[in-house]
Amino acid sequence: MVVERTLSLASLPAAFHGLRVLHLSDLHLQQAFPAAALQPALALAQTTQPDLLLLTGDYIYDKESDGPKTLAACAELLAPLARSCSLGAFCIFGNHDFPAPPADPDRAPWKAAGIQPLLDEVAALQKNGEALYLVGLRSAISRPVTPMAVLAQAPAEGCRIVLWHEPDRAEEVRAAGGSLMLSGHTHGGQVVLPGIGPLHLPAQGKRYSAGLFHLGQMPLYVTRGLGVLPPHVRFCCPPEITLLTLHRSF
Repeated sequence: MVVERTLSLASLPAAFHGLRVLHLSDLHLQQAFPAAALQPALALAQTTQPDLLLLTGDYIYDKESDGPKTLAACAELLAPLARSCSLGAFCIFGNHDFPAPPADPDRAPWKAAGIQPLLDEVAALQKNGEALYLVGLRSAISRPVTPMAVLAQAPAEGCRIVLWHEPDRAEEVRAAGGSLMLSGHTHGGQVVLPGIGPLHLPAQGKRYSAGLFHLGQMPLYVTRGLGVLPPHVRFCCPPEITLLTLHRSF
């Protein structure tokens, strides 16, 4: 399903007012959930006509895949969607995507697909003489991460959209001056019982299970993602394509 939300950001440059951001996460390609199973969701995502594609990790299930090969296949699968976005496509990686330390996932397949990886890095989007900053952090489970140091690569007065796979350390991003944070990782719990809530949430994903949260002036959005992990079932927790429309607060 497509979940549409409109978010107001005081620091959003006027040139980016109305920006349509497609947020996808947790595809988890594996034997039980092959690339073909994702095609309907990606076709639906294409209909949203986004300006910008942001991907927040876990493209594979590390226990059932040849990591580098499956990651490359996922990048290729996402290429048509990425190339349709006028402002480009950017990705971070989740805990299932990282090889043994200290290596990072190979950037080459993603760059070939028109998707720019961000590994504790900042990218600036330019429009009509104004800039919007995308900040991508490594997985908090897989690597040591210091949000304050990474966000310092962007101007303090700028609008900084932070991509971090795991949501539970969002308060650190708020304290470092993040304008908006996007996460996945939780799958919304996959199985959610009415009146009880998610039966299980992963480490670093227990505080913010799914949806929109406000940490002071900083919104945090946690998507339920597209894929699943064992047990391969969702209940009261459908897969999600997220379309965020960003407005400048005047």
